[in-house]
Amino acid sequence: MSDFDYKTVINQLTNSDNGMNRLVAMTGANRFLRDDKNKSISFKFKGSRKWNYVRITLNAMDTYDVLFMKIWGSKEPKELLTEGLYSDMLQKHFENETKLYLTL
Repeated sequence: MSDFDYKTVINQLTNSDNGMNRLVAMTGANRFLRDDKNKSISFKFKGSRKWNYVRITLNAMDTYDVLFMKIWGSKEPKELLTEGLYSDMLQKHFENETKLYLTL
């Protein structure tokens, strides 16, 4: 299994060498949380009616599991887990689920 590098994951997500800045500019991403033990990166974002939180985890098959959540107030969170995504699938999956675009 590959070593976990959150910067690489963000760059793959945005298809950019400056992924963090692009992600913040395009989605208002904030509250980043890196979990080296579980090989994941998570963050909140704005602008999507469907989701406002995502966690991307590198799994044992060297693919990514992506968990989207809608977290608000005291209501039970809504969530969607997609497993086994390759790095080149991350951006399209994020854009399809959130309707937020990561490229100009």
